[in-house]
Order: sequence, then structure tokens, then C-alpha cells
Amino acid sequence: MRFSEQDKVVKAPDALNSRAYRLTKAIVSKADLKKSMTGTREEVLAKAAKVNRKRRFVMPTDSKAHYTDHLIQGRYHCLETDTAKMRSRNAVLFVFGGGMILGSDKADVGLSRKIAETVGADVWFPYYPMCHKHDMLENVQMIFECYAKMLKYYSPERIVLLGFSSGAALILDLITNINELNDGGESIPMPGLMIPVSPGSVPVTDEEKKALHQLAKQDIMIPEEYMYTAREIMCCGRDVPEIYLATAHGDFRNAPLTHFYYGSAEALYAFAPSYAESFRKAGAKCVIHVGKGMHHCYALQYFIPGCKPAFNEIMKLIGKYYSSTERI
Repeated sequence: MRFSEQDKVVKAPDALNSRAYRLTKAIVSKADLKKSMTGTREEVLAKAAKVNRKRRFVMPTDSKAHYTDHLIQGRYHCLETDTAKMRSRNAVLFVFGGGMILGSDKADVGLSRKIAETVGADVWFPYYPMCHKHDMLENVQMIFECYAKMLKYYSPERIVLLGFSSGAALILDLITNINELNDGGESIPMPGLMIPVSPGSVPVTDEEKKALHQLAKQDIMIPEEYMYTAREIMCCGRDVPEIYLATAHGDFRNAPLTHFYYGSAEALYAFAPSYAESFRKAGAKCVIHVGKGMHHCYALQYFIPGCKPAFNEIMKLIGKYYSSTERI
């Protein structure tokens, strides 16, 4: 893992001194979650399809928040969660992960509400299409249309993009997409802040492939093999531009300040130096936060012993950002 001297890499909270965390990690490792993402494209999709049968959009009926279902493209749901009686000035576009093949579960709605309560913002949660029958570009387009709709209600500088795993890759692809549209004559403003947690990418450089191979030995969730199978899955039999697959090499011109979060014991950390380099070349600023010995997406898994400090740090970053833009 090699970063440039110009890259800003900082320590994120870890839980290596937590006995409860070490035990939890050992249990997860023994469960061998990697099996679900190992095999041919057809085999992996078949496994995911079984899980997705229980993962469908359901409009929340609790009174803990006010919920609005925005229909995107006339068929995809985007759930807005507001904890106040009226819409806030602040908003978070929160995009879930699942390797582009696993849909959201009800726990993500609870997480959306927790984020809304913690940072005092409305949280928009898109149920984007899976790559069983849809390609990566369709996912990016859906996320873009969610963002475009948010711009009708919020100033762009008061919108924060937050995503984890493949959802983190999608918000980064959104920046590439906005640049592409603006190069074509559009005038779409960038959001105010971006926090991708454990974003992946299709490996393309020798450095990425070597680092991926080494880190995958420590990863308790994602197998090395899947990061190659993912290319075929995300294309879904169609021609998808490389820039949307190898997300770490995207077009990040004009990107807002971006805080990446990774665990040093996860396979996708292999792409962190590439993201840092792409941002540097684009003239954009980013900070790479690394939790020593931590697993994939740990920074948003506040319910796991030892992971809450990193979650709290992210919430403070968002809260501090909103406070700094209070007069805007």
C-alpha cells in the first residue's frame, strides 16, 4: 500500500483493544460469509436472488419519523426520512451497499433514521436497481435523478453524500456523471460534502491487483475473486464505460471535500491509493481515514462492539460541516 507524500492519510477509531470486537470478528470469520460471493456470475447471482426475496421496499408505518416515498423514473423508490415536523435545510443522500446484487434490508431504514436524528438532516435513501437485470449505468442514472430531485428542495452545498461499499462507489460515480453532463453543456452543481465508506472498484493496475490479493487474506467478508466477477455482473451483458467500473480512476474534478473511510484489514482498502491519486490529479481534496485492523464498512456498523466511535466521528464530520455552512 503506497500513498503519495501529498496524500492526507489519518487514523480512524479502531477497536483492537476491545475483546467483544475481537470475538465478534472471529465469529463472523468462522461463518465464512465469503462463500456467498464466490463462484461464477450465475452462481453468485443465484445466491443473491435467494436473499433478495425477503428484501423488498416496504413503506415504514412507525411514528418515529415522517416518511415520503419519491418515485424515481416511475418505478424506483427513494425513501425520505424527516425527524422534524417540517423538511430541514440539510439533507443526506445515503446509498447502501451490497455488491450491486443485494438489495436493502429494513435495518437500513433504521440507520437512515438514526443518521437523520443525529445530524439534524433529512435522509434520502434510494432503492436503486440491482445488477441482476440492470447495468451499472442504470444505477448511476437512478442515483443522479435522486440527487437532481433533492436539488429542488435543498441548496447543493447543504447536501451531503454518504454511502457504503458499492453504495460508496455509486456516489463517487455520481461525481464522474455530473462532470460528464456538465462537459456536455449542463450546469449541475456539486454537493457540499462526500463520505464514501469502503468503496470498491474493478482492479485494473498491477498495484491494485497485488494489494487486493494480499488484503483479501485478512478480509472476513469479501473474497478477492468477487472483485473480478463484479465487472461481468455490473456490465450485465452490455457495454459500460470503464470509468464507471474502475471507479477509483473516475473523473473527480470539482468534487467536494471527501472523507474516505477504510479498515486496514479489508480487501477494498487496496483501492485507497488510487482514489487518493485520482483526487489529487483532479485538483480535489480528500482525506483517507484508516481504522487499523478493522473490517469492511465497520465505520457505519455502530451496533458492532467497538465500531461506534468511528460512526460517531462520521456523524460529527457531517454535523460540523452543516454548522460551518449555517449562514449559506
